Amino acid sequence: MKYYFIWMLTLLLIPSMVLAADIPLPQDINAKVSVTKGMRDGLWEKTLIVRFPEKRRTLSTTDGFGDARAAINHAAHPELWMKMHEEMQTRHELGGNVYVRKIQEKVAKNLGLKREDVAQMSTAADMDNLAVVTKVFKPFVVTALVTAGAKTNAQRTGVDEGTYIEGEEPKGTVNILILTNARLTDGAMARALITITEAKTAAFEDLRIPSSYTKGVQATGTGTDSIIIATGTTGPKVTYTGGHNRIGELIGKAAYEAVIEALGKQNGFKKAKTSQS
Repeated sequence: MKYYFIWMLTLLLIPSMVLAADIPLPQDINAKVSVTKGMRDGLWEKTLIVRFPEKRRTLSTTDGFGDARAAINHAAHPELWMKMHEEMQTRHELGGNVYVRKIQEKVAKNLGLKREDVAQMSTAADMDNLAVVTKVFKPFVVTALVTAGAKTNAQRTGVDEGTYIEGEEPKGTVNILILTNARLTDGAMARALITITEAKTAAFEDLRIPSSYTKGVQATGTGTDSIIIATGTTGPKVTYTGGHNRIGELIGKAAYEAVIEALGKQNGFKKAKTSQS
């Protein structure tokens, strides 16, 4: 009874008691994926963690190019984002940024890594609504892991006004993490950003998601979307990832289907049925 009481007390005192669940990936990807879940101040935190057996060249829309041993997509309850924004705010840094950095540091420490070894992005979308889509056309394998929300933050780029200068914490957010066995050059990863963004926008159009800011206007994404691309180590070398290439096709289709699925799970968006002529 004494040890049970101590164990229960430990659960109450630790801000985030982690429970992990593994997500299977194709063997060719050569990475391990899990989701850790915990509580902070009575609100949920969930982190998708992708671990690599060696350093992988990555491109993150948050951190730029890097050589990472892990990549994360951290999700937190919307109320927790607001709470952390207020409590961790400093004179020089927004609270949400401090919070994400501390999560990145915590994950790195748990994995025995440095913070700069972990590529990161964050969201208020629930990680339980994660979509995982794999596309294969030998010798290429591509997996997209996507969280997405677009109820309050959807916008049409080129039309809607950007009212913030820096650092608005996540609201809706579409986060797309692309893994592949292909050995992508830096140029191929940069070009993949276009392919992925086009796929995301196509998903928004097919779901008919409206802008949250301009009435009657079709949204192209949200104002806080992020992408991480991690190159492979065993597949063919690739220098171009546009839609005319097979690898570009796979990246685009995986991203498109995963965004459709994630937005359906998170917000209930569904593709409109087309009438047969």
